[in-house]
Amino acid sequence: MLVPADGNLESGVPTSKLRPSTVLAVHVVFTVLNAALFGNLVWLVPMLVRLHFVPDGQWRDWQTTLVTTAVPTLLIFSIFWGELLRRTALPRYVVYWWLATVFPLLWLALARNYWQLLALHVVACIGQAGWMPLYGRLLKHFYPDAIRGRAFGVLNAARLGGGLAAIYLVGTWLESDADAFRVYFPVAVGIQVVGTGVLLWLIRRTGAADAPRESTGRAWSALLEPVLHMGRTLRTDHTFRRYELAYMTYGAAFMVCDALLPVLGTDQFHMGYGDYAHSTQLTRTLVMLIMIIPLGWVLDRLGPVRTSGFAFGVLAIYPVGLLLARGAVGVGLASSIYGVGLAGVMMGWMLGPVSLAPSADTVPRYVAIHATLVGVRGLVFQGLGMSLYKATGSFALPLLLAAAAFVWAAGQMWQLQGHVRRSRFLAAMPIPEKEAPA
Repeated sequence: MLVPADGNLESGVPTSKLRPSTVLAVHVVFTVLNAALFGNLVWLVPMLVRLHFVPDGQWRDWQTTLVTTAVPTLLIFSIFWGELLRRTALPRYVVYWWLATVFPLLWLALARNYWQLLALHVVACIGQAGWMPLYGRLLKHFYPDAIRGRAFGVLNAARLGGGLAAIYLVGTWLESDADAFRVYFPVAVGIQVVGTGVLLWLIRRTGAADAPRESTGRAWSALLEPVLHMGRTLRTDHTFRRYELAYMTYGAAFMVCDALLPVLGTDQFHMGYGDYAHSTQLTRTLVMLIMIIPLGWVLDRLGPVRTSGFAFGVLAIYPVGLLLARGAVGVGLASSIYGVGLAGVMMGWMLGPVSLAPSADTVPRYVAIHATLVGVRGLVFQGLGMSLYKATGSFALPLLLAAAAFVWAAGQMWQLQGHVRRSRFLAAMPIPEKEAPA
């Protein structure tokens, strides 16, 4: 008898027709091909704004912030994508996601001004909000609980390795040819199309395409159901709520640093495409690649709460390192510390909701809630970081506040771990016979 890919015969998930090792190997192939496109977007689009579409101007910093803010803020659509996933067959959902996310990126090659670039970027970010619920569902379906952390570590290593190559090649290419992005986007989209085909094959071969789904309702109230469900979940699941509060604190610090980094790199250190890509994204990704597999083993033993708390503590060094930097080398050293911390966050960010969800069918909703709250903090704290910088004319105040928030988030995770330990101890205590239910 075949065992379901999530290792739970009662989960209702269809059985897999492939061995877990084969599933992981094929999943790695998709991940590398996917990274050819998505490995560059976070840094490339803001740098295109600053160095190509808006090389100077009074509003350049805020125009950059609109682009950087779109990536996390539009994750608020994750809860709606999660609801769609509950009601749609997986292969069809993947096609919807591709049309909303990858197809707009193809047209970035034809953008002629900032506003065209921004519009296409915003549409793609709305589509990308649909990836997190899907990824959570696939992780739960493909891998048993006992090996999920290690499998996720391997997948992240593949993503980081593919992204590392893409960042280096595209950063160097753009340094010599500022219009190279007009060739890069069509080529990267073509590679990603092949990757999507690989993913669809894997979904069908593992039986994930046959997973039961809810019937599609047409009532207008269905549009509000994801929001109402998010509120109910955060009210009733105290452990998950505290996990999200700690990630909210961490996210506030992350968003401040994320908003200021392109400005710091171009205005203070006068970096071009190559220097910026190599000292920030390339260095950070290389360190994450080195750390991600060991942290997969760590997460399997410590769990997502303690792993995230450790990562938040390490990240507190990063904004201080940016303040002390005097050039590309200093930014590279700070990015190395950042890479260590983000490797831990990468593990806890996804596997926390996957582990805390009470059942396999609730995983997409938990991941969607988690991703949606990223959008909330992006909406608030990216603008706050840029406002503090513009008000003071200095990076010191926002970056020091970010360091303090990272430390606070680590403390919140430490307290949550104590709560989880006490809850497990109480749950394991036998019920006295006289108090046992009839």
